[in-house]
Amino acid sequence: MNASSIEKLSVGDVGSFRELNAKRNPDGLALVYIPGLAALLERARQLKGSELSEEESARIAEHATVMAAPPEVAKETIENRGYE
Repeated sequence: MNASSIEKLSVGDVGSFRELNAKRNPDGLALVYIPGLAALLERARQLKGSELSEEESARIAEHATVMAAPPEVAKETIENRGYE
């Protein structure tokens, strides 16, 4: 599969990090976790009752929902949350 056959990432695209990260991103869009990755990892840790392994954390990050946004919008969103 060549680069031109890979779908282009667009503002507002929503999907898993894995899915959207595989798209071409010539516009330099940022992928923003919805909700924030820190919140997702903390909840998973609470449910597990112990610390997550690196593998567990990576798996959660890879499959978590993200949205494509311009970098300045992503930065503002993260700053407004008060956490990443």
